[in-house]
Amino acid sequence: MSGTAPLILEMVTEVVTETATMEIALTVLGIAVAVFVAGMVVAGSGQSSGLRTAALALALGIVCIHIRDGGWLTNADRSLTSVLAAHHSAGLDHLATVGIALGAPTGAIAVAAVAGIVLIRRRWPVPVASIMLGAVMAAVFAGAALGTALGPGRAAGVRQPVDTGNAVLANLAGTATVLGMTAVITGIGRSRTRRTLLAAAAVITVVALAGARLYLEMPLTGVAAGVLVAAICLTVGHALLAAFASRVPSGTLGAGSEPGFVPAPG
Repeated sequence: MSGTAPLILEMVTEVVTETATMEIALTVLGIAVAVFVAGMVVAGSGQSSGLRTAALALALGIVCIHIRDGGWLTNADRSLTSVLAAHHSAGLDHLATVGIALGAPTGAIAVAAVAGIVLIRRRWPVPVASIMLGAVMAAVFAGAALGTALGPGRAAGVRQPVDTGNAVLANLAGTATVLGMTAVITGIGRSRTRRTLLAAAAVITVVALAGARLYLEMPLTGVAAGVLVAAICLTVGHALLAAFASRVPSGTLGAGSEPGFVPAPG
């Protein structure tokens, strides 16, 4: 163990001080992918969630460092922005603007709160609604904090007709988390096919929203940071749901049945 600490310290120093190099970025991202894959195949929901969360956090960390310092990962930002700027149209401008406006942080929290009320009224367990709202609020606040830490000049794009300043990361992170948690909770007690369809619908919608932000000239690294924040909050939220399910008696939940969930009292 005594020889491991200096090695870890050296790796962290390299990541922080050598952000302009491709080798460091790709190495860290490669490690993150390997850890994430390990989390997908390892037995035990707690270990699996922990590994996936750690992998996503590692990827988010290297992306944020490159955004802050203008590192190698940001090289694609300007070229992609130039390509998309050359293909603007009035119709797509309006469509992208509306899509982003619908994903405001306050809107995401409001949707999560309303969804929680609906879940409780339909006799879903109260903790399920609380976990959903907590995950969305965590994503919004984490995105806003990252936007502030990274600075508005680098966290925002060149032209932001709706998203301005530090709100861009919070917008995408909050909206993506709402969609993901909705898909997870709605899929409880459903068939594997229906859960897959719900997950696919959430992913497609998030990709569309991310594309709208890229179209309106938010940097690719900023979009990636927002999606990673949402993925972390969604992974933790899913793990909390699984932990809650394992601690209560079997019962029914909504229209379907799922071992580990019981209706809310009343």
